[in-house]
Amino acid sequence: MPNKPANWFTRLFLNNKGTIYLLNILLGLLVIWLASKLTWLLDPVAQFLAIVAPPVIIAGILYYLLVPLVNLLERHWHFRRTLTIAGLFILIVLLLALGMRQFIPAVQSQVNSFIAAAPQYWQEITKISREFADQQHWPGFIDMNEIGHDLANFFTGKSGSLVNGTFSQINNLINVVGNVVVTIATAPFLLFFMLKDGAQFPHAVVKLFPERYQKTLLELFSEISTKVGQYIQGQLTVALFVSIIFMIGYSVIGLKFALALGLLAGPLNLIPYLGSAVAMVPALIIGALTSPKMLIAVIIVFFIEWLLETQVISPLVMGSNMAMHPVTIALVLLTAGKLFGLLGVILGIPGYAVIKIIVSRLFNWYRHNSSWYRTQHKNDETD
Repeated sequence: MPNKPANWFTRLFLNNKGTIYLLNILLGLLVIWLASKLTWLLDPVAQFLAIVAPPVIIAGILYYLLVPLVNLLERHWHFRRTLTIAGLFILIVLLLALGMRQFIPAVQSQVNSFIAAAPQYWQEITKISREFADQQHWPGFIDMNEIGHDLANFFTGKSGSLVNGTFSQINNLINVVGNVVVTIATAPFLLFFMLKDGAQFPHAVVKLFPERYQKTLLELFSEISTKVGQYIQGQLTVALFVSIIFMIGYSVIGLKFALALGLLAGPLNLIPYLGSAVAMVPALIIGALTSPKMLIAVIIVFFIEWLLETQVISPLVMGSNMAMHPVTIALVLLTAGKLFGLLGVILGIPGYAVIKIIVSRLFNWYRHNSSWYRTQHKNDETD
């Protein structure tokens, strides 16, 4: 018996891809709108995540750094996993103690010297800007001293309200200190068990789902873990090399505060594109205020570091991982920074990669199970 031809309603709504896509988008927007109206329900969840997320994120980052070494020692040297983890913890504590004793005092001394010299640098910048304005005949040029003066008057006028808010500020400080203490205390604890039993976590999670989905979910977890691990290991390795290169380069040319500036450049390099530009500013200012030769030397150090990072270090360490278009990176950084601040800027790229993997898997599953795509595939084969 031949099938009846579909009526107009079926053709336009039930069997129309565009209509289904539009309905899915509208449903997604409806869910977002409802979530925005349920702040009373989501606020406790947000507060809980604000407490739990920092130690989990720190432990996760350290996990991806240490788990390759733990696996290597266990598989090739047949060390017991628990003893290996305990030994690594002891080694990390010893290295931190050695760094705090040898390296931190030198950096602290340079930071204190920079703070003491900051007013002099400000006066130099003011003098140079005023001379430049006079040469260019800019009568309306803003004097840097006037800016500093206005800021001082502003904060002096606000002193009364600052005093009144002292108790609330103290309360906020206590909360921040408490969160930091909780993070420091719980992150190593979480890290130990992540290193010890982390490989079993995906298997425990997929058991909550029907058996026919477990293999796919395990593949999804494996792909996400591999991608995030490669990104974290690569970025932190590159940041370490960047710090070392800058510290050596600045020390060779005799730039003031070489250790502090080099140490600052590494963490800032974790922010794609923007971090390197921000790290360049203080070094260029100090070099320019020292002498023209020092400014040229600083630029040469930046050029050498840029060549080593882009042509040698990043290709060797990162390879083609997280290969993204610059426009995509810019949009991700802007969105994540607006929503989550500095943490969003740093973690936006791996977060985007995780979302992309999940969406790609869901779309492939949809294509495999959708009658529309199967029909289209059959039509293509017939043609």
